Amino acid sequence: MLKNDNPVSAACTAWEDLQPLFRPGSIAVVGASEKPGPGLQVLENLERLGYKGDIYPVNPKYGKIRGILCYPSLTAIQEAGRQVDMVAILLGRDNIASVMEEAAKIGAKAAWAFAAGFGEAGEQGKELQERIKRICDEKGIRFLGPNCVGYLNIAQGSGTYSAPAPTELRRGNIGMVAQSGYLSIAMANSDRGLGYSLMVSTGNEMVVDSTDCIAYMLEDPHTAVIMAFIEQFRSPEKLRAVAARAREVGKPIILVKVGRSEMAQRATCAHTGALAGSDAIQDKLFKKLGIIRVNDLDEMFETAQLFSTLQGRFPKGNGIFAVTLSGGVISLLADVGEGLDLRFPEWSEAGKAELGEQLMSFSNIANPLDAWGSGRIESTYKTCLFAAAKEDEADVVLVVQDVPTGMAPRQAEQYAVVAEAAAAVSKQSGKIVVLLANTSTGFHPNIRKILDEGGVPALQGTREGLRAIESLVRFAAICRLPSREERISAQALAVPKGVGKGLTEYRSKKILSAFGVRCTREILTQDPDACAAAAREIGFPVVLKVMSPQILHKTEAGVIAIGLADEGAVREAYPRLMEKAHVFAPGAEIEGMLVQEMAEKPVAEVILGITRDPQFGPAVVFGSGGILVEVLKDSALGIPPLSEEEALNMIRATKGYKLLTGFRGRPKADVAALAKALVQVGRMAACGENIAGLDINPLLVYPQGKGVLAVDALLELR
Repeated sequence: MLKNDNPVSAACTAWEDLQPLFRPGSIAVVGASEKPGPGLQVLENLERLGYKGDIYPVNPKYGKIRGILCYPSLTAIQEAGRQVDMVAILLGRDNIASVMEEAAKIGAKAAWAFAAGFGEAGEQGKELQERIKRICDEKGIRFLGPNCVGYLNIAQGSGTYSAPAPTELRRGNIGMVAQSGYLSIAMANSDRGLGYSLMVSTGNEMVVDSTDCIAYMLEDPHTAVIMAFIEQFRSPEKLRAVAARAREVGKPIILVKVGRSEMAQRATCAHTGALAGSDAIQDKLFKKLGIIRVNDLDEMFETAQLFSTLQGRFPKGNGIFAVTLSGGVISLLADVGEGLDLRFPEWSEAGKAELGEQLMSFSNIANPLDAWGSGRIESTYKTCLFAAAKEDEADVVLVVQDVPTGMAPRQAEQYAVVAEAAAAVSKQSGKIVVLLANTSTGFHPNIRKILDEGGVPALQGTREGLRAIESLVRFAAICRLPSREERISAQALAVPKGVGKGLTEYRSKKILSAFGVRCTREILTQDPDACAAAAREIGFPVVLKVMSPQILHKTEAGVIAIGLADEGAVREAYPRLMEKAHVFAPGAEIEGMLVQEMAEKPVAEVILGITRDPQFGPAVVFGSGGILVEVLKDSALGIPPLSEEEALNMIRATKGYKLLTGFRGRPKADVAALAKALVQVGRMAACGENIAGLDINPLLVYPQGKGVLAVDALLELR
């Protein structure tokens, strides 16, 4: 991460901070060579990029390399009256620190190192990496890597890239950042047809990290779409700031974030020396922030292709009108599209009438539409597409047609009609038109040219294409939402400080009540007489519970008595429960005996709580009570603070939601009050930085208008 005490301001200043790295006026290549390898490759790539700055090869073995004057050291460049903006280091691990010391002395502003064997390679490597980082921090040097292949700034003709640059350097509006050097190369060499502005490999991210690079791309006028392959984010706070800026400027961040599986998490740690956080929490955070998480590189490519071609055009909703030439494809779309946040609305009566005049009488006018008709697609296809574009609910017109490179000439001519119709509808209707090929076999060059000139995105792969459209729809929706300032509530003062400490139920529920969560009526007492008096005040029957910070799981210790119907039962239970507490935890601190009302029978029992990821912070956990959460893992996560709609979506996401809706004669539960409780706990999670976890179990949900009630709670502090 760039040296800045405030992660948010670091994200905001990345554009200025990284200019010496990505747009240097001069580059010294330490370890330059005439021999094939990275030391030669960097020079060749600079030549291919058309770099217009000064290049200073550094190697005492040479007088010139590729006709360029070679220097014995960085100091020699300075002594010759030259200024070095950036230092590219193509030497082994053990030589990097001394080169960086020299770079600092001559006033270099940026550096990059190809070598591996640092933070990912044991204590010696970590110590060496820390030594180099101290040099960079002291002098403000923007260091890329180590353990990475560098960058290609295709839009502005600069780069320190140690692998052979792609045969065709396609300039476009896509920025790419990857922590993996190998996958950086693979993505650069892909023949998917994507055009790039800036491609960066970040490696160990000793100083400059992936989020810094994304922040830079958000301000780069040459970049409209950002692809990222990430093993580990270093600063969640900075990620939040960058994601907010991405929504503000309308540039999507399309992310492959590995580490879903335990095996991938171990590999991440071994590869980069970084620890992986909870994937479930990260996934929810990405969705909340508007970051588009995709499953693999294929899905990333298709999503980037879609955004890149549309150049900032977004649909107003998720209504899709699809036109194809095959009934089988319609079934395929239905299967693959199930579960996605896409709608296929019915045709309007006017649309049906218009299509009825063009298609055969036996044609089924549905969405998706089989436009084959009598087979005269030259005359019918354009009509069908224009009819789709005229539908009020058509946010995207989807042309589903495979147009592979290996088609026979006659077939290519026939399907060119489809492409021409798509381009015409896109231009004349103003609607977003997308062509989707079901197979990943590329596109016939003649047809691809028609689509490109018409501004029609060409996607391949049914699943990848539909998911890309879903991502487009979702990003458009989140960009339309008003920004919500997250203020820390004064209620945060209700959360005490403590290290690794669990609070008793009584103290936990006092804090819950301060945040507006309704809890059982209860009184903490210190002797049998006070206990009996409290029971009379609350009203029988009552529950007794021993309160001790050393006995947080009271049922296990046997220090609970329920359904005590009179004063005699209370006085009998008091000494018995106290004795059990002392036997279970000798020497335990006893806060007192809690006298609690017996709660009425609810419609349902649920659990509600807070969990905290060591990297990404808190999440709200909601789940069905009893066996559903234990056996079926029926729970949902949300990132605080929660809106009421987010809380409702969490509730609806559980299998137990049916029990709250009047299932089999049950009364309908007070879902509105339950959602409010989720919002309140979310507020508590957002402003309680010292909260390690919270468990409200059970939270009773009563019929509509009757609210919810927290019966037991355990709050743990960090």
